[in-house]
Amino acid sequence: MKCQVLVEALTTRGHQLHVLTSTHGIGSEQRGGDVERRFRLNGVYDHPLVTDYKELKRLEVTNHRVLRETVETFQPDLIYVHSLEGLSKSLIFSLQNMRLPAVYSVDHYWLAREVGKDPWLRWWNNPKNSGGRTLARAILELTGQRSKFDDLAPTRASKADHRLPQLYAGDGPFTSAQPNSLATFRFEHIYFCSQTVKFATETAGFRVNHGEVIYPGVPTQIFFGEVKPPSAPTTKFLIVSKLDAQSGALTAIKALRSLRTRGGNATLAIYGRGDSDYMAQIRSEVAAQQLPVEFLPVSNMTKDLPGIYRRHDALLYTAEWNEPFSITPLEAMASGLPVIGSAIGGAGELFREEQNAVTYSPGDSEVLASRMQQLQKQPDIRCRIADAGQQEVLSQFNESTVTDRIETYLQSALGDQPE
Repeated sequence: MKCQVLVEALTTRGHQLHVLTSTHGIGSEQRGGDVERRFRLNGVYDHPLVTDYKELKRLEVTNHRVLRETVETFQPDLIYVHSLEGLSKSLIFSLQNMRLPAVYSVDHYWLAREVGKDPWLRWWNNPKNSGGRTLARAILELTGQRSKFDDLAPTRASKADHRLPQLYAGDGPFTSAQPNSLATFRFEHIYFCSQTVKFATETAGFRVNHGEVIYPGVPTQIFFGEVKPPSAPTTKFLIVSKLDAQSGALTAIKALRSLRTRGGNATLAIYGRGDSDYMAQIRSEVAAQQLPVEFLPVSNMTKDLPGIYRRHDALLYTAEWNEPFSITPLEAMASGLPVIGSAIGGAGELFREEQNAVTYSPGDSEVLASRMQQLQKQPDIRCRIADAGQQEVLSQFNESTVTDRIETYLQSALGDQPE
């Protein structure tokens, strides 16, 4: 669930929440009220990446001060960390030092991928720093400055952690630590949006085996649509996706071409924005093959999508990467559409072959074409998976049910403390 939706739902249920977020989009601090915008982001959403020591120090000291001030003023019973994307992961150490229950929600790879790249932690803990940086760091350590910084903007969990070489053993997107080796990062209460993200975080070295998986939900009341009867044709296929090389849109176009060579009557609509070069590539392929593919205009996704789903006969979920979790298949299922899904990533965990979806291996356009043809020729299977998928979403993945799960998990983190 999106953070704002969850905050509104928990507030409606009588919980008092105070939100501390970044200044992104407004440029300056915003204080007062239930939402404060005070954190400064680093290296994401078009914010420049700060690595120079002096500027980095100012940024880190500011963010840690903001966190301490907010906690001291609001005095929460529990801290809920929705994401630290673009913020120093040293904030984890500050949260550990506060001795307050903290729940981490991990809905993408910010923990598995970003800790080893964190500029502040990297400056202090990477044993392979450049000569100049190594000398400057050594002087600050010998003069006791690092210990002083640990009170202002922690560089480590404790003074026993002189370096963290396991974080910097490789150059891949994930940390190169051995599983279960990063004990300095403590997450007593943590949940993930999918097993895919949990596994990636464990593999990156973090001790999160005890973490829960709470799949996101969708506003089913907005998306609900009737499942089409067996007599209805299945000709209008739909993709809803960010359009880039990992989206699988080109695979779907190839599958449409293959289906039509087999005598299948089908069209494809593509809804989404993305990489301009990739979009040019798929448009070129469509034109070269003279395929009936429509690129739907994108204006307001919140308003557009319910109607778009209902105007089509089946959804193609064509991701070709371990996407943390996509709610698109859930939205389509709630709308009464059968789903053909690539068996990969978080959403792929929910697909059960010929029970609530039909699946194919990512990138395999011929098998995808066969699946499209199957839905056309076997309306009993199409209706069965559409019915089952819709019932599962309505009962298990509606926003209220998911809020129940999150609320229960947050309350369990408080233990026996009075409300």
